Order: sequence, then C-alpha cells, then structure tokens
Amino acid sequence: MLATPNKFNLLDIVALKTPLSEHNLLAGQVGTIVEILAPEVYEVEFSDDDGQTYAMQALPAHQLLKLHYKPLKTMSNTINQFGKGDNVAGDKIQNDFKGANIGNFANEVKDNASQQASNFTQTSGANISEILQLIGNLRQTVAQFPPETRDDIIIDIDDVEAEIQKPEKERNLPKLKKRLLALLAAATLVAAPIAGMTDFANNVMEIGNKLNIQLKLPSAK
Repeated sequence: MLATPNKFNLLDIVALKTPLSEHNLLAGQVGTIVEILAPEVYEVEFSDDDGQTYAMQALPAHQLLKLHYKPLKTMSNTINQFGKGDNVAGDKIQNDFKGANIGNFANEVKDNASQQASNFTQTSGANISEILQLIGNLRQTVAQFPPETRDDIIIDIDDVEAEIQKPEKERNLPKLKKRLLALLAAATLVAAPIAGMTDFANNVMEIGNKLNIQLKLPSAK
C-alpha cells in the first residue's frame, strides 16, 4: 500500500459522481475506500445493508465524492423547540451544550447509558451492560488509530451503541452487521502497529456473538 499524499484516506466513505454501467454501478452508489492503489487511484468496495460485497472497483479520484457525517461547526447552543407548550427537549439540548464541548456531552450520554443498562432486557443471553463494556473497550483502542481514519471508526462505534440501546424489536440488524464488519475491516487494514488491535477485533466479534450476528474477519491484503 502506498503512503503518499492522497485526496482521500483509507476507509473514507465515498459516492460515485457518474454511473459505471459496465459494472452495474449507478451515480450516487456508496462505497468504502479499502486500498490506495496509486496517487489519486483507489480501490472502492461496494456492499449492501447486510455487509455483502457486490462490487470492488479501482477508481480515480475525479469520479468520487467523499461523504461527510459531521458538520463543519458544532451544534449551536441556542436550539429551542418550536411552538408553545412543554419545552423540555429544547431546554435539555440548550443546557447540555452550554459550557461543554461535544466530547464531554458524548461521554455524559455514554455514562447515562451504562447506568441504565441494568433496566434493559437481555439480548441473546447477554446483558446490555456487557455489550456496552465491549464498546467501551473499542473506544479505548480506537484512540490510538491514525487521525485520518479515527473519526470514521468512531462514527461506526457510535452507530453500534445507538442501535444497542434501542428496544430489541426496533434494532436494525442489517445496519448493525454492516457497522461491525466495517470495524473488523478497520482492524485488518490499518497498517500502523497498534497495541490491543487483536483485542479490538476480538471485541467486535464478541459483540456480534452476543447479538447472534455472524461475522467473518476479513483477510488482510
């Protein structure tokens, strides 16, 4: 894998700007960069909601558009509920963000989720608190990932945690599987030696087991 400056980074989520009819790919099709083949040339993996790969294509940068999941600026601390009546939701957002950064707010949410974990029903024989502990282990390890991939991996972890905290019948299992597979791919594709990388992959596999989601560790290229 080449370590030269590139427009995109490993594990970036991208979309096709133009259709590739010869490969049955439409404009707007979303994929993940899994390898940097050359400056401005990337191998992109396209997979469905079940995490199954349906296309793998080498593409130049000018055919790709990077997708972003975070705003350029943090959320305003003046959010209020429209209309009259109970303004608890608006006040809650305003007070939580006042004098605190996004990271502190996220930690508060995580702590509250851990405290309430005992009130959740068990999933596949495992208490929710056990899965949240595994997610906490993932967060500790991901802090060592290269900056260019860390944010996207944190987004996947956040999505997994959000689904876990939903009632069992409301969880999107295909989405959970796709996010867990993305985390396994990250553990395989990150080139830099990271302490606890094996534990990171094992924790992801364990979360899948507790949710009865079958996962397969990707082969390292």
